[in-house]
Parts: sequence; structure tokens; C-alpha cells
Amino acid sequence: MSAWYYAKDGQQHGPVSTDEIVRLFGTGSISPGDLVWREGMVDWKPAGEVPELAPAHPAHEETPASLTPAAAVSGSAPDAFNPYRPPTASWNEPQSTLPEAGEIVPGSQPLDIGFCISRAWDLTKRHFGMLIAVGLIYGALSAGFGVLTELPIILQEAGTSDHQIYTPSAAMKGYIFVANCVSHIFDIFLGLGLTRIGLNLVSEKPAEIGMLFGEGRKLVTGVLAAILYYSMVALGLILLIFPGIYLALRFGQYQAAIVDKDLGVMDSLKYSARITQGNLLSLFGLAIVSMLIVLAGVLALLVGLFAALPIVYLASYVSYRWLQYGRASIPGHR
Repeated sequence: MSAWYYAKDGQQHGPVSTDEIVRLFGTGSISPGDLVWREGMVDWKPAGEVPELAPAHPAHEETPASLTPAAAVSGSAPDAFNPYRPPTASWNEPQSTLPEAGEIVPGSQPLDIGFCISRAWDLTKRHFGMLIAVGLIYGALSAGFGVLTELPIILQEAGTSDHQIYTPSAAMKGYIFVANCVSHIFDIFLGLGLTRIGLNLVSEKPAEIGMLFGEGRKLVTGVLAAILYYSMVALGLILLIFPGIYLALRFGQYQAAIVDKDLGVMDSLKYSARITQGNLLSLFGLAIVSMLIVLAGVLALLVGLFAALPIVYLASYVSYRWLQYGRASIPGHR
């Protein structure tokens, strides 16, 4: 059976079975203008435009007593014509491919760039010491690992006389390729840990430096998703630049989805594409503001980067939570 989601008053509800959503539509709990979605549909549609939701007994007609909710519970009504029949117990739609209940309808609440930056600034002030420690450890490990993988090349180049041009052998070229791959994989490993820390901080959950190394279980998924993501973006940039920017914004939340929801490769990309609907311009605006903040940090004799980088880092996860929950992601707002 299909899993359905529906939107009421800016909030998303579900999943429910086809029988249940037909019941809700038939009783008026879902009006013809309310948006609904199930897997396989390209986008959300008004319930009144979805043929599958035409109830056996339209809401404007009087419902026979035999088909009231009480009758359905008692089992006296024939299931074939009973819009109140509960969802089939055997239905078990995988949750990894669909939004969680409680998330807003994608695009229903435009991303607030100002809130993302101000919230990130507030979190930076509160967790400044930890953020600097995490940043220094991340930078040292990433740079150190890169040097180790390049060390044989450095030594060979150093052994070349001043009158010779260093030309790597076939074996060394193979080593360079493998070393670069390993270095990138290590960066993804650390990136997953950084994502966990960032998500926990913006969600007011405990965060500690050790989390930087705690997402190894998701490394294979992260690597495969990164390969697919950057391949799409690179191809888009080669074509006409703008397709690459579009793809980067639309699918850029994939790593947060992997860490936050433990989604697979394709599911994380699909989830990113879903929650970014209607907010691509806002995400582009946030990216521009973030670059300006980093530039300001560079101009401030580089010292400003100690504030700029944590703000930009946290703002990306504040925006992710906003795309999921809208204003409900604001502390104290429900």
C-alpha cells in the first residue's frame, strides 16, 4: 500500500495509508485544497485533484449509519465500501525515503537568512572554545594526513638534482592517485563527524570533540554519495555553470541527511532535493552572505576567521533545520 502525507496549516502529517487518507478526505478533515503527496508523485497536489482520493461517500452527502466510524470499528460495514477502514496492518513503508512526520511542507516557510546568521553567531559565542578546538584538530588532522600521503613524492622530488625535472614513474603516478583518494576519504570521514557536531549544537543537544570520529559507520555511504554529488555538480558546471549551481543547492544537504537520518546514498540526495524545494534562491543568498563573512574574516588580518568560519559552519546546519521544521526550529517557538 502507498504511504501518503498531507499538509494542514503549514504542518506536514503522515504517513497514512490510502484508506486512511480517503477517510480523512471524505469526512472533511482534509479539504480539496489541502496538499497531499505519496511516493511516485512528482510534486505535492491539492487533494481535490488526486483521483485516488475520491471517497466512496463524498463529504457533502449524508453518510449512512452503517458507514460511521463506530460501525467501522465494530466491523459491521463491508470493507470494500468502508472509507473508515483502518490501514492494513501489513503495510510497512520504509521511512528512509520519506520526510518525517512533523516536518513542514517543503518551501511553505521561506528560509530566513538573517535568522540563520544570527543563530549561528549566538551559538558561536556560547561554544567558541569547543568550536576552535574542533577546528584546529580537524585542520591539523586533515593537513597532517595529506602530508603523510604526499611524503614519498616530496622525498623523491628532494632527491632530484637542480638540473633535472622531476618526472614521476608509472608506479609513483599510481601511488599519487591512491594517496589522493585516501586523503579525500579521510576528509569525508572527518566531515561526517563535523556534521554530527554541528547538528547537535544547533539542536541544543550535547556535543563533544570525540564526535569528530564517531560517524565511521556511515563512511561508505558518505563516500559514494559524495562521488555522485560532485560528479553531478562538476558536469553541471562544465555545461553552463548555472546547472552546476542549481544541482549544488538542490542536493547539497545530502551529507546532513546521511548523518541526521541515517539515509542511504540515493535517499539522502532525494531527501535534500525534497526539503530544498522553494528555497533555492534563499540558499544561494545564504551562500553569498557566508562568503562575504569569510572574506571579512580574511580582511581582518586573518584573525577574524576564528569567528567567521564557525559562524558559516553553524549557519549551514541552522538552515538545514529550518528547511525541515521552519519556525519550529527557533528555540522556544512551537
